[in-house]
Amino acid sequence: MKTDDLKVPSRSPQRVSSSRRGTAIPFAILSAIALLALVGGHALAQAGGGIATMYPGDVGIESNPSVIFTEQFEEGAVANIVPRWGDAKNPAGMQLVSEVPPGTPAGHSLSIPWVGGGVNNGGHLYKMINPGINDVVYVRWYMKYPTTGNYSHTGIWVGGSNPMSAWPDPIAGAKPNGNDRFIAAGEQNTLTHAFEHYDYWMGMHPDGTGSYWGNFLLNNPSVQANPGQWVCLEHMVKLNNPTSAWNGEQALWINGTKVSHLGQGFPNGFWNGGRFTQDPSGTPFEGFQWRSDAALNINWIWLQNYAPNDPAGFSSTILFDHVVVAKSYIGCVGSSSASAPLPPGNLHITKS
Repeated sequence: MKTDDLKVPSRSPQRVSSSRRGTAIPFAILSAIALLALVGGHALAQAGGGIATMYPGDVGIESNPSVIFTEQFEEGAVANIVPRWGDAKNPAGMQLVSEVPPGTPAGHSLSIPWVGGGVNNGGHLYKMINPGINDVVYVRWYMKYPTTGNYSHTGIWVGGSNPMSAWPDPIAGAKPNGNDRFIAAGEQNTLTHAFEHYDYWMGMHPDGTGSYWGNFLLNNPSVQANPGQWVCLEHMVKLNNPTSAWNGEQALWINGTKVSHLGQGFPNGFWNGGRFTQDPSGTPFEGFQWRSDAALNINWIWLQNYAPNDPAGFSSTILFDHVVVAKSYIGCVGSSSASAPLPPGNLHITKS
């Protein structure tokens, strides 16, 4: 899938701070064991809850020591949100709306609309993570995709640039060298019509023409971030260490269920150009050598809606909410009304 680099100079200071809907609420950690679906010997469901189980409605989640950044879009104006991210494309076209995911506190989500015919192709928020991360990162967010439209790139991408860049600079269509950049993304894809990886790294495969566009690594039409519904999305990126190894990983979750996990030797599948189709009858995935230089690490996230392909007269929007970046699994937002059960009333003790 082709895209421009959406390069916009940064004009805002960087701050590793976060929006907050309130203060931390003490909450007992509930243990939950999910059923495991195995593909190639690797679990496709998360066993137990993540960080979010401790913070109903995400209230206070920014205080968890594993959390790096949060965004809940509660400042009242887009202009107040942009400085915390650092770089924005078309912030004047974004809106804060009152529709939020079910079970979350009343407030706002971010709407990034687009208008066909080149009138408005969407917009983005981009944030540097400084210092960069040299091992693993998890990013969880909520999205509501529309039921119509030909959006191209959407969601929250994770990546690294060396040197660190204050704005997105993906260099679309070019294979990374290993010491310069990588991209790891998951998004609902209008080419495969499914939720899909979209990755650039030094070991990526060319398409049938020898060109290097982002690799698809799932190719499963049953994996859907269902349009018209709020979905909880999360992905994990684990860097290769040492830098000569191919032991990097990437995983995707939808509504708390792991739908894809790739690493050195798993899962099995087949390459066809720049697409890897996961299939137990195939050969093992080679793994990710995301980088060949330790100076390249995970140092940015990029929230975007890039939708240049619809005709004149078409318009729609994509909604975002509850963004969390952390060093461990986050999971979906717990109920904001969760509380300890009330003691039973109207009891009578009788002698037998």
